Amino acid sequence: MLNYECLFIPGLLQTERYARAAISGVLPECGRDEIEHRVDARMQRQAALTKDQPLKLWAIVDEAALRRAVGGREVLREQLEHLLEVTELPTVHLQVLPFEAGAHPGMHGSFVIMNFPEAIGPDLVYTETQAGNLFLEEEADIARYSLVFTHLRAGALSPSASASLIKTMAEDQHEGRGAR
Repeated sequence: MLNYECLFIPGLLQTERYARAAISGVLPECGRDEIEHRVDARMQRQAALTKDQPLKLWAIVDEAALRRAVGGREVLREQLEHLLEVTELPTVHLQVLPFEAGAHPGMHGSFVIMNFPEAIGPDLVYTETQAGNLFLEEEADIARYSLVFTHLRAGALSPSASASLIKTMAEDQHEGRGAR
């Protein structure tokens, strides 16, 4: 799975507290029960990262998503520390697209490219919008989003440089410095 996020931490990498704050912030019309249902579903999906044949995830996250204090400073610090832990998994790769990258092809919004074994079905692209969730199956769409992901990967920090930046950001949150 290839996942680019420009505003949030990818759902598969979110802590429970971050997920709750993100969902309640984005969906103010949802009641407590609906929010908890969505958080529980998100946490259950994360088991795919650690099962016997784990999901392979390559995530690219815009620096803005890492600096946005979703849930406040403590929740963000916890989330950043969690990212450092989960990237120790051999099937999870995380890169940060730094502010210095300037304009880039991911500025149109977040997306996920889901890769499936041929027996299950064709690859598809998933994207969320205010107008609804879209699943794109056409080869041209998949090729276009794959090219965008390739460009984002090239412009992002390496996984080790990304981890160093996330560690510094977590320390800044712990020491009360927040975003620089």
